[in-house]
Amino acid sequence: MSHLCPDADAVTCRHLLVPLDETDECMATVIGAIELARIAAARLTFVHVPPLATVPRGHRSRGRELLGKAESVARAQGVPCASAGSIGGDAQAAIPATAREAGCDLVFIGAHGHGAMTGPLVQAVLAAGLPVFAVPNPALATPVPAIRGIRDEHRALSAVLRAWLDMLMAANDHGASVDVPVMRSMIQFIETFPVARHHPRKQACLYGRLRRRTARADAELDELERQHERDAQWVGALAEAVERFAAGGPLTELLSKVDHYAQFVWALMGREEGVILPAAQRYLTDADWDKVNAAYGSANSGTVPSARAGGHEHRLFGTLLAYLADLPDADCVARICSRPENVSMRFN
Repeated sequence: MSHLCPDADAVTCRHLLVPLDETDECMATVIGAIELARIAAARLTFVHVPPLATVPRGHRSRGRELLGKAESVARAQGVPCASAGSIGGDAQAAIPATAREAGCDLVFIGAHGHGAMTGPLVQAVLAAGLPVFAVPNPALATPVPAIRGIRDEHRALSAVLRAWLDMLMAANDHGASVDVPVMRSMIQFIETFPVARHHPRKQACLYGRLRRRTARADAELDELERQHERDAQWVGALAEAVERFAAGGPLTELLSKVDHYAQFVWALMGREEGVILPAAQRYLTDADWDKVNAAYGSANSGTVPSARAGGHEHRLFGTLLAYLADLPDADCVARICSRPENVSMRFN
C-alpha cells in the first residue's frame, strides 16, 4: 500500500530507497522494488539495515553481500541502482535521513522482512514527511526442495567468504592472526562443492529445463554459465594468492583478491536468486519440478551433523567447520560437507 505524506497532492516515484534486512524475504523485497521501478521508470538506492544486536564475527561483510546481490539483480533487469551502504543506530531515524541524503522520493518497505519493526518503521518514515510503499504480507510458501537446496548452497559459500574476508580485514586493521590452513580448506571447499558439483548440477537439471520452457531467460543463463567457468578459474588464482601470502607476500594483495572474488560470487548468486529462480517458478511445469527436486531431495534430507560427524568429506573439512562453528550459517556449511553427492548429472 502506498501512503501519501502530509499535505501532498501526489506521490512521485522516480527514486526509491529500499532498506534490506537479513531475513529470507530480503530477495522478495528486492524483486518487488525492481518491478515497481520498471513500471515507473525509476531508479533504486539500496541500504542495509543490520539488526540491533550484531554478531561480533562473520558480520562485517554481511551488508556488502546483501547490497551486492541486490544491485546485481537490478542491473540484470536494466534498472539503474546504487548503494547507500549499511546504516547503524536507530533504523526509524536512520532510514528517513538516508532517504533525504540520497534524494529519494519514496521508501519501499518489503513484506515480512522487518518483522515487528515494520509498522513503527512505516510510521516513522511517514512522520518524517516521506511517502512509503509498504508491501502487504502474503502467505509464506514453503520453498520446493531444489530452491531450498540452492539457497543452502549459497548460504554456505557466503558463510565461508564472509569468514575469510573478516579474518583478513581483522588482520589488516588490527594485526590479528591469519590462519593459512583454514584458508587452504576454504579454497578446497569452493573447488569441491560450488565449482565441481553445484554449478554442473544447476546447469544440467535446472538451466536446461528452463531453456526448454522459455527463451526469455536464455541471455541470463548464457551469462551465468560463463560466470561458472570464471568461477573455476578463480580457484587457481585464490590458491596462488594464499601461497604467495604464506611465503611472505603482502596481506593487502590477498585481501584485495578475496574481496574481488566475494563481489563476483555475490553478484552471481543475486542473479540466480533474483532472476533465474523466479523464472523457473513461473515457467517450469510440475513434471519438471519433480525431476529437478529429485536431484536435491536427498541432499536436503537429514539433520545437521556436528563438526566431528559425517563421512570422509565431512572429516576432510573439519578444520574449516571448527573455525566457522560459532558463525552465522555454519550449519549450512556442515550440511553441504555431509551431503551424499551421488546424484547422476543426467537429467534430460
